[in-house]
Amino acid sequence: MRSQRAVWSGLLVFAASLGLLSCGGNARPEPEGARTAHSRLATPAAWYATSAMPVARAQHAAVLLPDGRLLVINGVNRNGFVSTAETYDPATGTWSPAGTPGIQGNVSLAVLLPSGKVLMLTDGSQAGRVYDPATNAWTATGNMSATRGLPTATLLSSGQVLIAGGTGAGGVRLTTAELYDPGSNAFTATGPMAVGRNAHTATRLRDGRVLAVSGFNQAGEVPGADLYTPATGTWTVAAAPIVPRHYSTSTLLPDGRVLVAGGFTAGGVTTQSELYDPVANTWTATGSLAFPRSGHAANLLPDGRVLVTGGSDSSRAVQIESELYDPATGTWTSAGTMNLGRENHTATLLPTGKVFVAGGYFSTPSLTFYAETEVYDPAASRWSPAGSMGTPRTDPLVALLPTGRVLVAGGRGAGSSATVEVYDRASNSWSAAPALAVPRERATATVLRSGQVLVAGGRNGTTSTASTERYDSTTGTWLATAALPTPRHVHTATLLPDGRVLVAGGQTNAAVLVSAALYSPDTNTWSAAAPSGLARASHGAVLLHDGRVLVAGGHDSGGAETASAELYDPATDTWAPAANLAEARDELTLTLLPSGQVLATGGLAGFTPLTSTELYDPATNTWTLVGPLAQSRQRHTATLLPSGKVLVAGGLTVGSAFADTAEIYDPQLRAWTTVADPTTQGGLISTALPSGEVLLVGGVAATNAELFNDTGALPAWKPTVTNPATLVAGCPTVLEGLLFRGISGGSSGSYSDSPTDFPLVRLRAAEGGRLWTLPSSDTSATRATVTVPTGTPLGTYGLSVFANAIPGGRTVTLVANRPPTAADQAVTVPKDTEVELSLGGTDPDPGQALSWSAVTQPQHGTLGTSAQGHLAYTPAPGFVGTDSFTFRVRDCADDSNIATVTLTVVDGPPPTLTCPANVTAEATGADGAIVTYDPAVVVPAGLPVSYSNSSGSRFPLGDTTVTATSTGLTCTFLVTVRDTTAPTLTCPADRTVAPGETVTFDPTATDAVTASPPVTSSPASGSTFAPGATRVTVTATDDAGNTAQCTFQVRVQAEVVELAGGGCDSTGGTTSALALLAALTAWNTSRRRQNPARGN
Repeated sequence: MRSQRAVWSGLLVFAASLGLLSCGGNARPEPEGARTAHSRLATPAAWYATSAMPVARAQHAAVLLPDGRLLVINGVNRNGFVSTAETYDPATGTWSPAGTPGIQGNVSLAVLLPSGKVLMLTDGSQAGRVYDPATNAWTATGNMSATRGLPTATLLSSGQVLIAGGTGAGGVRLTTAELYDPGSNAFTATGPMAVGRNAHTATRLRDGRVLAVSGFNQAGEVPGADLYTPATGTWTVAAAPIVPRHYSTSTLLPDGRVLVAGGFTAGGVTTQSELYDPVANTWTATGSLAFPRSGHAANLLPDGRVLVTGGSDSSRAVQIESELYDPATGTWTSAGTMNLGRENHTATLLPTGKVFVAGGYFSTPSLTFYAETEVYDPAASRWSPAGSMGTPRTDPLVALLPTGRVLVAGGRGAGSSATVEVYDRASNSWSAAPALAVPRERATATVLRSGQVLVAGGRNGTTSTASTERYDSTTGTWLATAALPTPRHVHTATLLPDGRVLVAGGQTNAAVLVSAALYSPDTNTWSAAAPSGLARASHGAVLLHDGRVLVAGGHDSGGAETASAELYDPATDTWAPAANLAEARDELTLTLLPSGQVLATGGLAGFTPLTSTELYDPATNTWTLVGPLAQSRQRHTATLLPSGKVLVAGGLTVGSAFADTAEIYDPQLRAWTTVADPTTQGGLISTALPSGEVLLVGGVAATNAELFNDTGALPAWKPTVTNPATLVAGCPTVLEGLLFRGISGGSSGSYSDSPTDFPLVRLRAAEGGRLWTLPSSDTSATRATVTVPTGTPLGTYGLSVFANAIPGGRTVTLVANRPPTAADQAVTVPKDTEVELSLGGTDPDPGQALSWSAVTQPQHGTLGTSAQGHLAYTPAPGFVGTDSFTFRVRDCADDSNIATVTLTVVDGPPPTLTCPANVTAEATGADGAIVTYDPAVVVPAGLPVSYSNSSGSRFPLGDTTVTATSTGLTCTFLVTVRDTTAPTLTCPADRTVAPGETVTFDPTATDAVTASPPVTSSPASGSTFAPGATRVTVTATDDAGNTAQCTFQVRVQAEVVELAGGGCDSTGGTTSALALLAALTAWNTSRRRQNPARGN
């Protein structure tokens, strides 16, 4: 991990007293810093040109692939049909061939399947094609019932694809619809629509139904809409749209309504827009477009607005101005001018939240097709509060823990700090943690493969320290660790692929170091590494994709900034020169990009902070200057987001003032844009969270922290990942969660549809920040299967799932695969009888599927497959005796031991195995109950029987299927552990209280299964009771729904009125009592006179 650079003491001083605080000797002076007013407005939404396609095309298809690339298929141009496909990699900005589908037509459309493959159709072809990104190859599908021009293709929740309408033979608009099944690679008929149509839109609603709107047929614009219900395979008539149209767009909004915009009507191209409400089955008009559009595209942005691009008016003049629809206001506003006006293009939402527009054409004044592409940046990022630390400090250390929480340690307050705090994103709150053993600043924090955090070196006051310590998040404690061979601060620490940590350079007090050291967590020891070629401190270091470490910049032993760069090879423990930086820079940051290139940002040259940035390409060993920062800065923080963008914030700027802005670097555009200013400034640190956010914390005298969200999406729209907590390298893993398909298809719903409502999965290393994209398969709204490549370094990662460019996720631990174990077996086989076998094997890693293979064959029989498709052994005719074979099992990557199956062939009736009846037991605790059951009965007697869950073991709550196995036979029965016992409830004793007194009580309930059964009371504790006796009923309910009740009584005593001079307890004698009696008698007589009807 790069060195955390302390920025200043945090004290504010008057300008006249600004001075330099030096470590002495040749050390770089540390400015105190001053507050600034350099805030800049965030870069507005804008269009940017990007890499052109190799071939101009329009009316093509575009699909975002699970690996993050964009597939562009077929289309047309001035030369006729385009019959090739290409992929675009946003990480590198490059295009690559993707083969030839083998079919072509005027208009192509495509859908990403749950398998990660792509279904592509085109008019003029009865069969489709399927593209496999893993092999870059195309295969044919079965035939549809007819060719279709301008149909719609909609992915259903089942994974099937609904193909609806289109133009058939002889120009007839079809009512028919078909379902493509990826499993069978075939099309089957489903219910027809009420009206034939083409050039319509089809949008999958939240409830899974599909809304087909308007379109065109022989009579003109279709005036109606139909709803398809997948469960029944039928269409029903929906409310008719206000304005019939074709070549429009249809987009599902976050609130479940559908926005239909533009298109061609009987009166020409329209600006009219309307909203369909599926709940009410009604259409209402909404704000109109500023420009009439037909052949345009629409995309739902992560912040809920809809971007509409391109299209043409009735005279075929293309629209260069793009527009944004805001569902909250029902109005359209300008989204800026595109670089090129175009129609019949594609527009695809990328994981960065930007929209990629490709191809298209314009026909006035002459027909021109485009290869050019461009990107729209909605600039929708936002900051939100992330609670407050207990202790303000600058430049603390930061580490993402395996628990998903964030450790913030040390730094500088009034002096070097030992304070440690932990941030919890789930509760958006901070809590104190045990302090460091040694106060330190300008140290390093490295997340080890074990998940522990190694804190090394730093400076305590003005003295460099060799002290190190490790934080264990499972126990919340610090562990003593072997000291560095040499005290140092402003060094770097880099986690190597083998789990060791390379510490390089830095300073011991004033002396700049050339030495390096290696830490081995397994042995808790340090060893000397080869010294680098140049003594340096305040430099940057990053682990490259090939396992080497790039070290660059910093200052040398004379205190001068350097452009020198070196490469350390852990395999040989050697250093080699790398190309020099284009510009010498001290106190810079190095960030590893998804492409494998390294971004060097800012730094200090002389006493001037830099705006320049540059890219290092390991493949060519070259540095290239890229777009400058808007604000110069040094000692800042730079964080790679799961989206692939880089956030830079904090640090110092010109005149040693605090940098108060934040900026984003997009590798696709190789450009910087500013975002809204954070509220904190100066010595900040940041870390990327699996949620896609960045936690920014620290700064000048600040305890507040902030979260940066680069999409503007609401938290409720984010996918959540619930399982698993552990991934196995090289093995398929099923992810489980919610909203894996987002809140909408997110696209236009037309033939140019380019939806991104699927889980795009990324893995970001907690240490080093390397980002992997894990192509997903078998996807649904709640599941996706991914495989972490073999050789990926083990340890803690942030796993993020993007749907429609909205990320959510969790931390996971990547572990090595452990081989399975095969078990020996003994099976009794009747003579001349085929017996099915179930080979035994277990895998220590959950969720792994096992396959088997024979190592040696039986000598007196054969292995084959039974009629039911199971492994079977058949003894040789007439053979009686002992036979055997050996086998092994294999998980996703490793083979097991070799096990033996011993087969005893007997001359007699075939054996039988009968399981006991199902067993029901009462739970004795939250972990279930110990259950015994009768043994299975095997004939002939004496044959061994094994059980998947042994009798007398503990069974969990619910149903457990027990499998008994003997001589190749199996049977099953159920063991059900249930909780039918009510809690034990104790009520308080009866109570007598004074009038008006608040009565509190605390009944107690215990239960064998539910740890703390909730207790309710009526009336509730804390009530004020009416005079007299009230019965209180107390109820306790356990997790199984069992209830217990008890009651007690609360009596409010009558109020005693004391009259001065009278009453039994008064001291005034009898005269006052008689006076009271006389007064009451007089009052009663008066009352009767006033109410004669009530008298006697």
